[in-house]
Amino acid sequence: MIRATILTAGLSLSVTAAMAQDIRGWKPATLYGPYADEVTDRPSDADLMATWPAKAAAKSLQGNALARCNADQAGHLSGCVVTIERPGGAGFGDALLSLAPKFRLTTDLRRPAVAPVFIAASWPVVDTAPDWRVQPRPGDFATTMTGPLAHTRREGVALMNCLLGVRGTLYDCQVFYQEPVGLGFGTMALRFASYLQFKPATLKGQPAKVGLTIPFHFSTETTRF
Repeated sequence: MIRATILTAGLSLSVTAAMAQDIRGWKPATLYGPYADEVTDRPSDADLMATWPAKAAAKSLQGNALARCNADQAGHLSGCVVTIERPGGAGFGDALLSLAPKFRLTTDLRRPAVAPVFIAASWPVVDTAPDWRVQPRPGDFATTMTGPLAHTRREGVALMNCLLGVRGTLYDCQVFYQEPVGLGFGTMALRFASYLQFKPATLKGQPAKVGLTIPFHFSTETTRF
């Protein structure tokens, strides 16, 4: 049996027979990937607002972006490349790159000299973070198993980035990292998207769309429920 643990930009859900849920605050600028738990610093809300592209801000245009970076053993990021930008051409990718120096990991000589990390941000800073509308149940995920995973007990990770719309549903989802590859962890993550229902973020009292990155941690269980 595959168990999926979803850590959703601060929203987390453990899918087991006795499902436990822990909802924490969503953050508009976050670092993801294998070394996300080593983050010591990230951009503040003021830092984020200062980088809202001027033309976009003048139109109150909301946007988000995601980039892949390299972290060194001292915890600094470099070599960042934008992989997702919504809407394209509005300057949000460049804004995210300008925030990269604000992220910092712990100094760790055991970490690879070039460690992959992902940074994401959503503009502007909202007043109220997204929250669960309907908390998923274990049975919701029963049909998402891929063929390769049905014949193996491998554990893995998939990172999915979506837009969370004003109705609280996810769309335009993209898996940008999975490990190991070839077993369908990314496919499972994409299949989960339609099951997840949220209360949308709000801005000035109105629902607002935001970018949402969802890390899925898949682990095997030997016990049947």
